[in-house]
Amino acid sequence: MNTPEEKKKYNRINVIAGFILFSIALLTYWLTMEPTASFYDCGEFIATANRLQVGHQPGAPLFLMIGKLFSLLAMGNTANIAYWINFSAVLASATTIMFLFWTITALAAKVYRREKIGKKTYSIIAAGAIGALAYTFSDTFWFSAVESEVYALSSLFTAVTFWAILRWESDTNNRWLVFISFIVGLSIGVHLLSLLTIPAVTLVYYFKKTEKPGLIGITKAFLTGCVIVGIVQFVLIQYFVLFAARTDLLFVNTFGLFFGSGALFFVLMFAILMYLAIHYSVRRQKYNLNMGLLCLVFILFGFSSYLMILIRADAKTNINLSNPDQPFSLYEYLGRVNYGSTPLVYGNTFDAKVVENKETGNTYRKGTSKYEISGKTYKTTYDKNMLFPRTFSQKPGHDKYYQQWLNLSEGQTPTFTQNLTFFTSWQLNYMYWRYFLWNFVGRQNDIQGHGGIENGNWISGIKTLDAIRLGNQSDLPATVTTNAAHNVYYGFPLILGIAGLIWLYRRNKTDVIVILTLFFFTGIAIILYLNQDPLQPRERDYAYVGSFYAFAIFIGFGVLAVKEILSRVTRQRLSLIMATGICLLTVPVLMGIQGWDDHDRSHKSTATDWAKNYLNSCAPNAILFTNADNDTFPLWYAQEVEGFRTDVRVICMQFLPDASFINQLKKRVNNSAPLPISMGEEKYVSGVRDYLPYVDYGLTDSVELKDLFSVMTSDNKEDQVQMTDGSFMNFLPARKLKLTVDAEQLVKTHTITPAQKANVAKTMEWSFNKSYVSKGDLALFDILVHNNWERPIYFATSVSEDTYAGLDKYLYLEGYAYRLLPFKSETNDLRDKSDKTNSDVMYSNVMNKIDYSGFHKASYLDQESKRIVFSTWGFNNTLAANLIMEGKPAQATRLLQKCLKDLPLNNYTVRDTINRIYTIQNLYALNHQKEANLLTKQTTDFLAHEFNYVCTLSPEFQQGYLQNTRISLYVLGELDKLTAGYKQQELNKTIKSIYSQMIDQSGISRS
Repeated sequence: MNTPEEKKKYNRINVIAGFILFSIALLTYWLTMEPTASFYDCGEFIATANRLQVGHQPGAPLFLMIGKLFSLLAMGNTANIAYWINFSAVLASATTIMFLFWTITALAAKVYRREKIGKKTYSIIAAGAIGALAYTFSDTFWFSAVESEVYALSSLFTAVTFWAILRWESDTNNRWLVFISFIVGLSIGVHLLSLLTIPAVTLVYYFKKTEKPGLIGITKAFLTGCVIVGIVQFVLIQYFVLFAARTDLLFVNTFGLFFGSGALFFVLMFAILMYLAIHYSVRRQKYNLNMGLLCLVFILFGFSSYLMILIRADAKTNINLSNPDQPFSLYEYLGRVNYGSTPLVYGNTFDAKVVENKETGNTYRKGTSKYEISGKTYKTTYDKNMLFPRTFSQKPGHDKYYQQWLNLSEGQTPTFTQNLTFFTSWQLNYMYWRYFLWNFVGRQNDIQGHGGIENGNWISGIKTLDAIRLGNQSDLPATVTTNAAHNVYYGFPLILGIAGLIWLYRRNKTDVIVILTLFFFTGIAIILYLNQDPLQPRERDYAYVGSFYAFAIFIGFGVLAVKEILSRVTRQRLSLIMATGICLLTVPVLMGIQGWDDHDRSHKSTATDWAKNYLNSCAPNAILFTNADNDTFPLWYAQEVEGFRTDVRVICMQFLPDASFINQLKKRVNNSAPLPISMGEEKYVSGVRDYLPYVDYGLTDSVELKDLFSVMTSDNKEDQVQMTDGSFMNFLPARKLKLTVDAEQLVKTHTITPAQKANVAKTMEWSFNKSYVSKGDLALFDILVHNNWERPIYFATSVSEDTYAGLDKYLYLEGYAYRLLPFKSETNDLRDKSDKTNSDVMYSNVMNKIDYSGFHKASYLDQESKRIVFSTWGFNNTLAANLIMEGKPAQATRLLQKCLKDLPLNNYTVRDTINRIYTIQNLYALNHQKEANLLTKQTTDFLAHEFNYVCTLSPEFQQGYLQNTRISLYVLGELDKLTAGYKQQELNKTIKSIYSQMIDQSGISRS
């Protein structure tokens, strides 16, 4: 029906429009891109990409290699490496938008295939543009587009895969199937999201090959796609490596050959088998077999990017997590064994007890010349189980969350119905649909929610509608209205997407089935597979970005639905112009305007600045124990990429129980000398001293840590305890520990000044209250015993309490980290470690080494940055108070002046006002009454305004703000005492009035 010239003209316009959309997205993301490392995994990804190192499981080798390529654009300027790796995400995201546009136009062209393409060109282009732009400005995709995370590149592979199957459908050239297989294989080296397009791909294939598709055929095609996903994810990705490992075990342990010989033989034999099979398929003209084999081979070609992980792990790079340098460790690396497993079909409830741990096999480690058994694998049997277990987690605190969410009484086991209720209400509704509605209806704020009405919810901006779920939406307080992520779309993107779905369903049901399959597998199917437990450490919307991509396709078709409606009352051309204008303004333009401020990271450097400030809190050649993610990865970035303070050895406590990680600590890294770890590798290899239980030997006095360490690392059976199975293992015989201190050594190593010598304790005594010693604890003890105060030891301020190993009373703030110092504590000194400072050192660090300017440079502070602001105020308030107590008011004044100038004073939440108490207290103590009164009034007014909003809510909604009300009362009560004590009568009178009003209206009793 369409001439070659008409098709050529349409294709030219389609291509040009695609590149225009690419340019718009590229400009948007480039203008809002973070110029340096972000929080969470970004710092690690940049550091590992820059030097091609080995990051956390399951790795992303292709992402790292592409990142390395972009890092070369920095032209040797280490400060720009993060910029260019971030730009790779910008480029990938913009390209994703281009392929989304071409996907929508390809689907729309199918709808109009029986009509003149020239008459429908601009309708098709408009649909593609609006859908692509809506996704451009969607909250989740925009967030991932401007930082160095795998999700931008993974989205590109997803987009290319889905677009490619539409290209295959249009010309039925099976080379596109081989191309898709290669893209899927490559995507494994980035993220597994692209695998989830396979069911949609199989449905496209089925509909193209079948003249009269039916329910049975559709079901078969759908299930075939599911099977292919399973084969790729488990058989090709994991068991292919496992088979290679088992072959290597045979060749090394039985045949006495070198490590890797069996794996190499397996791969070679597999390659020969593939060649013979392909040759057979060609010779016998078995086309389908040939195509299947070619697709398999190209998936494996793409998957071969993981050779980089093996090669670099064997090179023992500075960052070499899990050390996957041989087939068995690579298999565990790909299987994410560090993250544990969750039951999917049948499993335990959260209150179940272990009945049996059944041995199922061996684990292996690499010995000197053979593989050695490092341990056993077990299958745990529980006394309480159910089908489709969704309330399974036995992590601390999760039982209380399940009980609260499901209204369970103490000791009550959830029924199957209640289990399903948790699935539908929390896993589906709260952990998926909430994110979906963030993107296409509106978002309350950027504070992580855990189910309450105050934070993290979706909103529409239609006050009466939102009030049904969240309470009165009129006269919202400052904590809501000033939050940059308070974005309202009035549901327009959702409405347009639903309209597009209906419009397309009426014209091409098969395409709707395909798109909904893509939507399901990249969204709800992930929920089914992940089986998330509660109290996640961060929002997880990024995991479902593929389903938002699928819905954006429907948004594009919504333009054609609006055009059709308008065409009933106006001319065709005018209806297209009006529909395009209306949809453009109410969806992508509105989304872009609302989302720009909370996605603009163009001047944000808080993660990198904080990392440098953290490192600068440490003395030269320090040892710093941290937690994972935000306490470690930005620091690794600063050291490994920018070469900043590489003398400090950062030890992530979550990785310390890994024998290969301990090995890394024993070698020089950058400017950091090997750590004082005395244990030989045979003392802590995998399977040796993984767990040392506490056995009460009745020792009441403190035991010297050096002697205890000797017992715990002894291979003498007399120093071990016999287990029920007859084996012997090391153990912890005492919990009261001590470490003898040589004050002269402290002065010699500049740990203290000579003036502090009199304050040094002869022995450090503390209690180790854990029921066992982990391998990580053992390494920590080794360092404590053999360091001899030659290297300063620090602990992060945000790690879990058990990480401090009971050393709390010997920890002193020196900035963002606690330093281990053997000072005496007075018996009446009840201060916690967070209240104690090594004041002169910390003052010098804050005033001369720590830079807070990044907080004001940033256009937008995310929640992690605000958390740092909160902790920074807390640390400096403590320092100021201690300086005043130590008789150093001038230093305290200068400190507070710097804080008031450089640190944000915004009350982002009611909780932030807790810090104001201590700032005001310090200002009053320094006789800065004017500043103290001003801050007191601002704090009081803020709390009054917040509470006034709570008073407008009905009682059931007020309960959601009960914690805020309690905090407000506490803060006002403290301000009441301060203003009364410092004779600020008028201010005190105002505070008392607000306090009394809040007490009366809240119904909370006076303490």
